[in-house]
Amino acid sequence: MHRRAPLSLFLGVLTSSSCFIFSVVAQVPSNSQQSSTRSEAETASWFEAHRKQPAALRAFVQRMPKGGDIHSHLSGAVYAEKYLEWAAIDGYCVNPKMGALVEPKACGQDSSYFPASELLNRTSVYDSLINRWSTRNLQFAGKSGHDQFFEAFSGFGPISDSMSRRDDMVASVANRAASQHITYLELMLTVQGSEVRQLGREVGWNKDLQEMHRQLLKRGLTKLVTLGNQQFTQLEREVSKTLGCGTPSAQPGCAVTVRYLQQTTRTKSPVEVFAQLAYAFALDSSDSRVVGINLVAPEDNPIALRDYTLQMQMLQFFKRQYPNVKVALHAGELTLGLVPTEDLRFHIRQAVEVAQASRIGHGVDIFFEERPFELMEQMRRRGVLVEICLTSNEVILNVQGDQHPFREYWKAGVPMTLASDDEGISRIDLSHEYLLAATRYGLRYKDLKRLARNGLEYSFASGNSLWKSPEFKTMVPACASDTPGETSVSQGCSAFLNKSDRARIQWQLESEFARFESLQNWL
Repeated sequence: MHRRAPLSLFLGVLTSSSCFIFSVVAQVPSNSQQSSTRSEAETASWFEAHRKQPAALRAFVQRMPKGGDIHSHLSGAVYAEKYLEWAAIDGYCVNPKMGALVEPKACGQDSSYFPASELLNRTSVYDSLINRWSTRNLQFAGKSGHDQFFEAFSGFGPISDSMSRRDDMVASVANRAASQHITYLELMLTVQGSEVRQLGREVGWNKDLQEMHRQLLKRGLTKLVTLGNQQFTQLEREVSKTLGCGTPSAQPGCAVTVRYLQQTTRTKSPVEVFAQLAYAFALDSSDSRVVGINLVAPEDNPIALRDYTLQMQMLQFFKRQYPNVKVALHAGELTLGLVPTEDLRFHIRQAVEVAQASRIGHGVDIFFEERPFELMEQMRRRGVLVEICLTSNEVILNVQGDQHPFREYWKAGVPMTLASDDEGISRIDLSHEYLLAATRYGLRYKDLKRLARNGLEYSFASGNSLWKSPEFKTMVPACASDTPGETSVSQGCSAFLNKSDRARIQWQLESEFARFESLQNWL
């Protein structure tokens, strides 16, 4: 007979924001495995009965627990309205002729500039800025979705690139995640980017990667990593303060576990990319809040295309130096006509085989690769997850429906999860991606549940999984006799959850599924 840990102990295992978890856990009745299965079946039945009612399904997936969003660019996840709000507070001005922000120190350079605080009274300019900084009203943009999407970043760059609003950015995204019953985020961002690239330029390119790495360390890379650690400590403290975590006025985002992926910009010179990767691997190894790395910027950029194989070789070099660092890569975010066909044939394969990526972002051009079915089988066997970003692929690549490889990845057994990519720029949220997957590809409730579980199983959160295998049939022995959602857990399970960040958030997801499936009305 198992001894049970009290609820108060369990809440301490889950999160510092125990008030939120209590509202989830305490309301869930103790269920046997049989009643849990029945609740799941009733939920699935409701889902099927409303399949042809997209509005009802939207409300359903909004309320449905979704685990994690593990492919999200912090700057692109913030809505333009938030950036404009902060621009007004921070004293920015607007150049109405160019439709651009003006730094506070330059506000007096032209008489036509007006304070951003006046934007709410100049709705035509306000609306035009939102359109420039997103894919809203794309049909009137006068350019492709691809160009509109990537050019949007430069518009709000003066704010998003500054550390002064980064806590507000994280808080905004975390609150939106909580409203969608997302419990875990991996946010891509860049820390110390310009400083690291400058160090790379000072060292200079050397085909001897080992020597170049040694020179970077000799000339100050370690110091920059220490500064990066300090920035993450400051960011974590400021985010907690902004959200009011640990206070009676704590915002919902406090209940979301946030981790980070350090970005490397793939469109820079080889020595700058190498320096960024050296920094990213070292930072990941020294800071538990940084759980992985990624390459960002358009994959079809001419420099990114020219240096793709070289960059994969750089990643291979650093994986050998830092085998425990996790790599997620944007690969195969391409389609026919965007680049020469030669560039469609090897990107995903090299990301998997050379760079040893654990996850692939997008993976849209898989069927242009050499031996695509063999590659998918390799990904299935090795557990390389594909982060599916349906809206992003539709906007940037004009790939949707049956043109998207979603069904083929699914049939091949390649692990998949849904991700938002850039909620703010795309004007969507993760719930929308679940709705698209359900309506476009006929997914059942159990299928959506698997996608949600995959988001945590293949996350880069530290620690062992709650599950014995990715089939999600049986929990590890320590928790096998416990039921998620009950008001207490055994001491053995409590100890296991306390040692594993991954298992903790997985248990939280299962508890939320128990609550969700016990509802009488999913709307």
